[in-house]
Amino acid sequence: MLNIGRRVHCADMNEVSARTLRKYIFDFFLETTRAPLAEEMMPKFGWSRGEVLAHLQELQAAHHIFLLPGTERILMANPFSSLPTPFRVSAGRRQYFANCAWDAIALHVVLDQDVRISSFCHHCGAPLEFGLSKRTVSPEGRGVLVFLQTPVSKWYDNLLTTCSNTMMFFLSEPHLAEWKRAHPGFTGAELTIDKMIQAVTPISMGRATLEYQMPSRDQLMAHWESIGLEGTFWRF
Repeated sequence: MLNIGRRVHCADMNEVSARTLRKYIFDFFLETTRAPLAEEMMPKFGWSRGEVLAHLQELQAAHHIFLLPGTERILMANPFSSLPTPFRVSAGRRQYFANCAWDAIALHVVLDQDVRISSFCHHCGAPLEFGLSKRTVSPEGRGVLVFLQTPVSKWYDNLLTTCSNTMMFFLSEPHLAEWKRAHPGFTGAELTIDKMIQAVTPISMGRATLEYQMPSRDQLMAHWESIGLEGTFWRF
């Protein structure tokens, strides 16, 4: 069991790095399937509420977490969601909520274990479910598509909108085609589940470890180009 309860003794807030706090948040999600509260972090690290908020804002600026606007409440620690969503990921006896279709796939890479993803077709609302094992999709997921509507360069203009409304699953190509016909002018990128696994791997691999470092923009674009994801949509 992860040791998320023992207090970290420190003379001042600067002795605990943002990396340590980020690891604690991910460990908390992994063990409890929810985000830690400010009221839990205050005694854990010996911080005031203001100090907790300052450190959380630092992590948000680095795109590790996203706070409920105007609060110190963690809404996302990508790929984890602190709220129920249509993107459920089961791993053993635990069930996590992801923020979007992208994050549901990313959770498989973060957890580095077999998972079952349960969601819905964005077009018709029909339930869909498939497994991921060793970065390979199960047969029932081979026709499922992910549609990404927001270009990468605009992801962080409004991360809440990007994750909640523009990264979704479709049961099949016909379902996506019908949705596009009903929403003329909507453009984006459509990926198979296998391609999605490739796309999320460099951002997600090792994300729950203390040593994790976010890939640079150039590294990500080079990786995406190497797997055939090219064009203005994939540029920062």
